[in-house]
Amino acid sequence: MGSVKTSTRASRREQAAQTRRRILDAAYRLFCAGGYEASTMQLVAETAGVAVQTVYFAFGTKARLLAEVEARLILGDTPTEQWRQRPWAAQLRQETDPRKLLELFVEVDTDIKSRISPFVAAVGSALPSDPQATAARDRDRDEFFGLVVDRLDALGALRDGLTPSRALDIVRVINTAEAYADLTTRRGWTVAEWKQWLNDLLCEQLLAPPPAAPGTPPTSGGETSTTSSRRRSRISGRAE
Repeated sequence: MGSVKTSTRASRREQAAQTRRRILDAAYRLFCAGGYEASTMQLVAETAGVAVQTVYFAFGTKARLLAEVEARLILGDTPTEQWRQRPWAAQLRQETDPRKLLELFVEVDTDIKSRISPFVAAVGSALPSDPQATAARDRDRDEFFGLVVDRLDALGALRDGLTPSRALDIVRVINTAEAYADLTTRRGWTVAEWKQWLNDLLCEQLLAPPPAAPGTPPTSGGETSTTSSRRRSRISGRAE
């Protein structure tokens, strides 16, 4: 009898989870297509194929539903407090090559930005902007970025004089959702170009420069002539 009750409870939990996913999927589609104001709770319920009371029972308010859609876009179906258990988080913690670490970070972060960017563009100012919600977003972002910075610091890979706190500030300023959206939407950059640019810039700003090859004369500012030439080539290519 006990096993039957356990099975029944598990089945109900799974049904509730499936219903929740349907509601979130419906809300995401409606928010992106028609914006926040036009996407009523009744319309969300009809699109998800559930009663409107079910939507209210699961999420309480429309603002809470919006916040849950945003969180799901960032972390998928995994609850926020479990993101450190993701395979990519373990890879970030275990990577011993600083440049490969930043490459993986850019890959993961760009994947998140590619999902959240259309949503933010559609709902815009409807996203909660009160101090508490803003602080929560900043905290989640800093925990993710901080994981990478702390790993670089543990590897002794940060450039001379750069503290972890200052390194985190640099990542915050360079790697914003607004910059991603502007460059890939308005300026016509491909996602691959964004990844390459961000990876190059993070390596340049955060990491100690690689040792120069024997016999390579340094240029002003400590760059090798090879690095300086490569930089000029990239700038020239972009200008053309």
